[in-house]
Amino acid sequence: MTEHDLVVRNGTLVIPGIGRVAADVGILGDRIVTLGTSLSGKEVYDATGKVVLPGIFDPHVHIGNELSFEEEAESETRAAILGGVTTIGIFIRSLEDSYFQHLPAFRAAMDERAYVDSIFHPQIFTDQQIDEMPAYTRDYGIRSYKFYMSGMPGIVKSVGDDVLLRGFRQVASIGADVIACVHCETGALVARAREELQKNRPQGTLADWEDAHPADAEALAIRTAAYLAKIAGVHLYVVHVSSKQGIAAVKLARADGTALTAETITPFLGISSDDANGFLAKMVPPVRTPEHRAALWAAVRDGTLDTVGTDNTSRRRASKNPQGGLHGARPGHPSLGTHLPVLLHHGRLHDIPLERLVDMATRKPAQTYGLYPRKGTIAPGSDADLVIVDLDLEKVVEPSALRGMSDFSPFEGRLLRGWPVATIKGGRIVARDGDIVAPPSGRYLTRTAP
Repeated sequence: MTEHDLVVRNGTLVIPGIGRVAADVGILGDRIVTLGTSLSGKEVYDATGKVVLPGIFDPHVHIGNELSFEEEAESETRAAILGGVTTIGIFIRSLEDSYFQHLPAFRAAMDERAYVDSIFHPQIFTDQQIDEMPAYTRDYGIRSYKFYMSGMPGIVKSVGDDVLLRGFRQVASIGADVIACVHCETGALVARAREELQKNRPQGTLADWEDAHPADAEALAIRTAAYLAKIAGVHLYVVHVSSKQGIAAVKLARADGTALTAETITPFLGISSDDANGFLAKMVPPVRTPEHRAALWAAVRDGTLDTVGTDNTSRRRASKNPQGGLHGARPGHPSLGTHLPVLLHHGRLHDIPLERLVDMATRKPAQTYGLYPRKGTIAPGSDADLVIVDLDLEKVVEPSALRGMSDFSPFEGRLLRGWPVATIKGGRIVARDGDIVAPPSGRYLTRTAP
């Protein structure tokens, strides 16, 4: 009988595509080697009464927007691992420079300081960057790239349809598995809406911020991106779908034959524009009315939405500046530490099967980004990344307990039911009962063609 390094015993496994299985998990080194009963190990974690999930894969994270990339590589992945997230996709940014000037340092930070594994999605803005994309893939195993159809003043710039199409064609030339991620909002419509809002409503509420980013601007951009993706023959990944109009556009694009994966994020699933935390929840695209939120949950249920991430963009309260109001508060907030609890809590309220939620948060992003079955499942040969969850554990969200760099949360003060009690990363228990119990062991992951 194999003597495992670590055994997770007596839990109920939730295996995407299979369902709930009563079994022990046996781990040797950093891999799962056995699923069975009465397994023996040098270390045993008793998961009686708990569910055991694959480590959560958040495909949509921003690092280094407030502190340095190196500092946030540690602080934000610490929050992630405590929240059950073991792999993240990072949208790295260089507005003008070649990514070759930044990739070595970005990779070193994730290898040396991160608690979770990571992949990179470079944001593409220039012709030089488009020309260099095949070399980024060759040298760094990057197989996903991002484009902004609408930028954010002072933060990120948008690209025109000409750059988008050229970029799509370059993505397609690299390989059929390479993904084109797009922030879908029509820039001209958003710019006009922002201008009119600032002129007509110098003061307002979080609900008013939705008018700066009309749902129709999202829907039109999805249709445009889908048309160009079909011309280029590229797989389109629509990030952070936020509206019922956006959902309708996704359905139309698929009916037209576009290869398309649609993502939403837990802030959109857990917060509406009438939220009591007000401008702490300001983001781009905006959290919307309960009607849009209900439409997103319906799209989770029927499979229109494929994956779920966070769009984590951590800030401190002073920088967030919620007292600045409608036009002075900055977009972005921390969401990694609350990602899984929000998904579980609100998924239960909307009668979404646990298996469906887990699939969206694990297997689907791993499949999309070329990491399945290394990630996104519980099976012999897969990475030993697991999260043990008490589905009945209730906690009030306290920013200090999340252990990231932010001193606020858009969910602060909210009672959520369903929290991780332990996270196993690479075969070691790294987080337990709200504490970090092992040093960082994350790695940057190169990807290869299937």
